[in-house]
Amino acid sequence: MRRVCAAPRRTAAQTPRRRAPVARVSFAGLAAALFGRQAQPGEAMPVTEAPKEGNVVVQIDELKDITRRAIQTYGYRGNEVEDILDVLMYAQLRGNNQGIIKVTTNAIARPEDAKPMEVEHETQISARINGNQQPGMVVLKRATEMAIKKAQRHGVGVVGTNHTFTSTGALGYYAERIANDGFIALVFAQSPEYVAPYGSKEPIFGTNPIGMAVPTAEGPIVMDMATSAYAYFGLLEAKTAGRSIPDNVAYDSKGNPTTDPVKALEGAIRVFDRSYKGSNLALMVEMLAGPLVGAAVQDKATSKNWGNLVCVIDPKLLGTEDFELKVRQVADRVKNAERLPGVDEILLPGERGSRSAQKHVNSGVLSVEKKLFDDLTKLAAKFVPEEAGNGASPPEDKGEKKSHYKAATVLLHPTFKTEDPFNASSPPLYQTATFGQPSSTTFLKYDYTRSGNPTRDVLEMHMAELEGADRAFAFTSGMAAITAIARLAGVGEKIVTGNDIYGGTSRLLSQVVPRQGVVVENVDMTDLAAVEKAITEETRVVLIESPTNPRMEITDIRKVCEIAHRVGAIVAVDNSIMTPVFQMPIKLGADISMISATKFIGGHSDITGGILSVKGEKLASKIYFHQNSEGTGLAPFDCWLSARGIKTMSVRMDRQNYNAMRIAEYLERHPLVKQVNFPGLSSHPQHKLHCSQATGCGSVLSFITGDVDVSRYLVDNTRLFKITVSFGNVNSLISMPCFMSHASIPAEVRAARGLPDDLVRIAAGIEDVDDLLDDLDAAFQGAAKMKGMSLDTMSSNGRVSAREQELMRRIMELEQKIANLSSSSN
Repeated sequence: MRRVCAAPRRTAAQTPRRRAPVARVSFAGLAAALFGRQAQPGEAMPVTEAPKEGNVVVQIDELKDITRRAIQTYGYRGNEVEDILDVLMYAQLRGNNQGIIKVTTNAIARPEDAKPMEVEHETQISARINGNQQPGMVVLKRATEMAIKKAQRHGVGVVGTNHTFTSTGALGYYAERIANDGFIALVFAQSPEYVAPYGSKEPIFGTNPIGMAVPTAEGPIVMDMATSAYAYFGLLEAKTAGRSIPDNVAYDSKGNPTTDPVKALEGAIRVFDRSYKGSNLALMVEMLAGPLVGAAVQDKATSKNWGNLVCVIDPKLLGTEDFELKVRQVADRVKNAERLPGVDEILLPGERGSRSAQKHVNSGVLSVEKKLFDDLTKLAAKFVPEEAGNGASPPEDKGEKKSHYKAATVLLHPTFKTEDPFNASSPPLYQTATFGQPSSTTFLKYDYTRSGNPTRDVLEMHMAELEGADRAFAFTSGMAAITAIARLAGVGEKIVTGNDIYGGTSRLLSQVVPRQGVVVENVDMTDLAAVEKAITEETRVVLIESPTNPRMEITDIRKVCEIAHRVGAIVAVDNSIMTPVFQMPIKLGADISMISATKFIGGHSDITGGILSVKGEKLASKIYFHQNSEGTGLAPFDCWLSARGIKTMSVRMDRQNYNAMRIAEYLERHPLVKQVNFPGLSSHPQHKLHCSQATGCGSVLSFITGDVDVSRYLVDNTRLFKITVSFGNVNSLISMPCFMSHASIPAEVRAARGLPDDLVRIAAGIEDVDDLLDDLDAAFQGAAKMKGMSLDTMSSNGRVSAREQELMRRIMELEQKIANLSSSSN
C-alpha cells in the first residue's frame, strides 16, 4: 500500500495554502475564567445596544481574528501574538482605551534593535527582567508568571521590568490573573512623559496606572486606574475618530485647557483629580516603577526604557486563612451601604468593566469606532501567512523568532538561554540536592532540588517550547506524570478515557484512582457520539491516547477537545508515540500533552521519565504543586540525559518512521497476517484523520495472526528485535502485549476491548530496514513450517503480488482442511 502521511513533515513548497486563521477561543470559557458569572441555561441573553454614531457592530470572534492578523504584521508570532491579543481584548471588551487602538497607532511596533528578554537579577522571592525592547505586554506577562511562581513557593513574589518600549496594556488583566490564583496583586507601570504634575504645564509623569486585585470567595475584585485624568491612547482614539476630549483633562503647549486631542498631544494631560493628591500618587508610581526596577527617570521615550513592578502576596503569609471570605464581607458592606437619592447601585472596583465585558461576550458582538475598525482591517489585510509564500526566506531575527523554525531545528536551538558563565556546548549538570544561600534571610532561585533544579529547568523549558505550551514539568516516569493528571479530579468527579490504553494507565485508573472517590469511565474514543455521552458536567479530565497502544486507533483530538471544553473539562493527550516531532496536541486544542521520556526523548532505554506540557499558568500551577508536594520531579542526571536525547530525536524518529512503514507494508501483504494496525497505511480506518492532525505515523505498529502459537514463535525467533516492553529505542523491539505490557488488564476486559492474545507489537528501531525485513521473514518461514505450511514462493523481503498472495491463502486453507481430514480419519 502507498503511504500518504508517512513522510515526517511537509516542505514549505508542499504545504497547502491556508485560509486566514479563524479564532478558536471559546468565549464562554474565557468569560468564566476572566469575567465572572455566566448566563445560565434558559436565561435570556442581553439585547445588544444600538451602536454609537460612527461605530460599527462586529462579531467578537471576527474582531479577534482581524486583530490577530494585524498584530502579526509587526512580525510577532506564536505565543507573543496570543499574549498581546489577550491583553488588548481584555481592555476592548471593557471599553478601556488600552485596546486595539494600540495596533493601528503603531504602539506595539518592536524596535529593530530588540533582543530576547533576560533575567538580570533573581532571588527566591524577587527578580528583575531586562525587556531588551521586547513588547511590554509579553514582558509583563512573563514577570507576572514569575511572581506567581515565587509566591506559590515562598508566599511572596516581586518582579520588576525595565527596557520595554511598548505599552503593557490594561494592568487589570495581570492583576486579575494573579487574583484568580488566590493571591493579592499590586501592579505599577511607568510610561513616557505625557502628564504634568499639579501646578505645571510640562509633562513629567507617565499616565502611570495602578492595578490591584484581591481574591474573594466569588471571584476577584479588580481595580485598574491611571493616575492621569485621561489616557494617552484615549487622545489617539479621539484624534482618530475626529472628536473632542472632555473638558479640563488636558492642556495645550501653552498651558491652556483644551478639548482638542491634537493640541493635547502637543501639551500635557492633567493628573486624575486635578490636585496635588493625584500628583503625589503619580509620583509614587513613578518611583516604584522607575528607579526601583532600573527604568529611566529622564527622557524615557528617547532612552526606550520604562518600567513595571509586579507584587504578588499570599494572604496566608499573615496567617489569615479566611481572607477571601472576609474580603467579600467588606465588599458586601460597601455594596449595601445606604445610597444617595438617584443612585441605583454602588459599584465595586472593576465591576462596571466586568459587566460590560460579560454583556458583550453573551451577545457575541462589540461596537467599534468605524475608522478604527477600517484601519485595523486594512492593516490585517497586509498579513500573509508564511506558509502561503513561495520560497520565502527565513526570519533574520536571531532572538524571539526562532520559534518559526521547524521542530528538528528547535530540538537543537531552543530560544531560551542557559545560565552558564562558561557558555558550554552542552548544558551543565547540577547534580546536587541543595543550594547554598547568601544569608539567613536572603534566598536565591534554587534551594532544594525537589522544588527546582537548573538542569530540570533546561529540560522543562525546552519541552514547553517544543509543545507550544506555557510550562512543562519533568517527572520520574510516565506513570508519575499521568498520576499528576489524575490528581486534577476530585471526589465525585469523573475521568473519561479510552478503552484501548496503555496497561499501566489502565491499572492506575481502574485500581488506584477509584479508591480516591473519582469515577473512571472507559469509552471507545473513535466513537464521538459515545464520547459526547460519556462527558458530563461531572467530568473533570478527559485522557486521550492517539494513536492508542497497542491497537493504534486514532482519536479526533480537535473534536474531543471541543466536546470536553463545553463542560469545562481538562483534556490531556498521551503523545508518547508521536511526540511534538510528529504531533502537537496543544495546538489541536488539548490542555496537557503527556510524553513518556523513557521512549523517544531518551531514545536508548537508559532512563525513565515523563513530561507534562501544560497550557495556562493556572493549570500549570496545579501540576507544579503536585510535582513538588509528592516529590515526583525527575532527577538532575536523568534530566541531563533527556535534554541530550532531545537533540537527536528528530533524526531518530524520521528513520524509525520509515522503517515502520516498510515493515507495515510487508506485514500487510503477508499471508500469515490477518490484520495490521498502523496509521500510515491507507487501509487503516482512521488514516485520513491521523494525517489531518499529525505529520508522521511513528514507529509503533501491531498485527494479529489469528494463532497465538504463530505469534509466540515470531516473537521468540527474531534475532534483531529485542523481546521487551516499551518502544522508542534505537533498537527494534517486539512483544506480545497481552502477556507483557498489558498483562495487568484482566483477560475478560482485554477480550471486551478487542485486544486478542495473538496480538504482536513491533517498535521499529534505526537498523537497516532490509535486515529487519529479512529477520522477520526468516521467523515467518519458521512459523509456517511449525504449522506445516510452505512459504517458499515468498522472496526474502516478502515482496509478492496480490495474485500470489491470494493463491497462497487458498493453498494454506486447502492444506489445513486436508490436515484436519487426515487427523479425523485416524
